Amino acid sequence: MNKLLQFDDDDRKLWIGILGISAIGIIILSVFSGASFFEFLARFAITIFIMFLPGYAIYKLFFNNLKLSDYPIIDRFLASLFFSIASVQTLYFLTTYLRTYGFNVDEDVISSDKIAVTLAILVTAAAFGIKYYLNKKNEAKGP
Repeated sequence: MNKLLQFDDDDRKLWIGILGISAIGIIILSVFSGASFFEFLARFAITIFIMFLPGYAIYKLFFNNLKLSDYPIIDRFLASLFFSIASVQTLYFLTTYLRTYGFNVDEDVISSDKIAVTLAILVTAAAFGIKYYLNKKNEAKGP
């Protein structure tokens, strides 16, 4: 499992860029609004966790050798964003729709942050579980 979590120079540049842009956004929003710095820090952390981390895990585990352009950092960013939107946001929509109309729960009762974070954790765990299963299956087959 250790070889699944090896980061190269492009991964480091990607995360430094995301954290740098997030830090600039947090500082600008906390200076020009009445909300506190820590409130924006929490919002940005949740946003990165929901909108980027599950897709990055899927990309890193299954599509690490995918090359779409001459800029691998942009490829990783866009692919990770796409995989997160395709998985977490679709499941979030279905969950919210089912709770609202299927189980007749009021929309105000639904805590969107808790549902989205739970779905992001489940998608990330499922990606790691599937990759672990595929590795064990390939090891059992042998060369």
